[in-house]
Amino acid sequence: MAAVDFGTNPSTTTTYNDTVYSAIIADMVLDALMATVVTPPLLKNFDLSNQPSKSVDVPKADKFTAAAVNEGTELANTALTTAKVTGTAGEVGIMATVTDVLEVSDIPAAHGARLRQLGRSIADKIDVDITALFASFSSTVGTTTVDLTLANILEAIYTLEVANAPKPYVGVLHPIQISDMRTALETNANSPFQSQGIRAGTNELGPAGNGFAGEWFGLPIYFSTNVPTANAAADRAGGIFSANYALGMVKKWSSKIVPMYWPPIRGWVLTATANYGVFEIEDSAGVALITDA
Repeated sequence: MAAVDFGTNPSTTTTYNDTVYSAIIADMVLDALMATVVTPPLLKNFDLSNQPSKSVDVPKADKFTAAAVNEGTELANTALTTAKVTGTAGEVGIMATVTDVLEVSDIPAAHGARLRQLGRSIADKIDVDITALFASFSSTVGTTTVDLTLANILEAIYTLEVANAPKPYVGVLHPIQISDMRTALETNANSPFQSQGIRAGTNELGPAGNGFAGEWFGLPIYFSTNVPTANAAADRAGGIFSANYALGMVKKWSSKIVPMYWPPIRGWVLTATANYGVFEIEDSAGVALITDA
C-alpha cells in the first residue's frame, strides 16, 4: 500500500482565505510616540481669554542705586523709569475630515484616537515654540560639538546667581544632554552625591519618564526631544532659567477641538486650534546650554 502524502496540497489560510480575517484589530489605538510637554508650567502665564486684547505688556522696573550724601545737603530728585516687554497671542491649528463611511466602519476606539492626535499636535507645537526661546538667551555655556558636563550645569547656575536672577531655577535639556550628565555621574561615581539621592549605576538623575529627569544641586531638570538644534544641527540648545520669570506665555484660549458636519462631503470636519504666544521677559534670567548633539 502506498504511503499517504499528507503534506501535498494542504488547506491553509491562503487557499481558504475568504473565511479568515486578515487580522483581528485590537480594541485600542496606541498613541504616537511624541515628546512629553513639560515647558508651559515653567513660564509666567497670562490669561487674556476674557480681555479685549490679544497682547499683554509686562512692565519692568529699571535699576537705580542710592548714593552717600552729606548731612544737611538737599537730595537731588531722581526720575524713576521703567521698561516693558510685550507678548502677543496668535492662532495655530490643524484640521482633519472624517467621512461618514469611516465613522461607522472603524473600531470605536479610533474616534478618541483621532481627537487625541489633534490635541497632542497642538500641545507639541506649544512645547516646540517654548523650547525655541532657549537659544535666544544672551548668556550661554558649553562648547559647540563638545558633550555637556557637570561643570556646564554649575556654570549656568552661577551665571544666573551672579545676575541676581530669582530662584527657583529649572532646566530643560535634550535627552542627549541628559545622557551626557548620566555619563558624567558614572565617571564621578565616588563623589559625595549620595545625599542628593544621586548614585551612579542606580537611579542617577532620578527615574526617567514623564519628562522629569530628577534634580541636580537643587535644580529640577526636565527633558524633551523638542529642544532644538543649534549651529547647523551640530549642537542642542537646552536652557536653565528662572521659573515663572524668565519666559512668558499669553493665551486667548488653550487647545480646543470643534466639529462641523459638512453635507457635500458626507463627513465631519474637525478643527483643533489654540491662540497663544510665547516670549522672553528677562534675558538675564536665562542661560542657553549649547552642547554637542
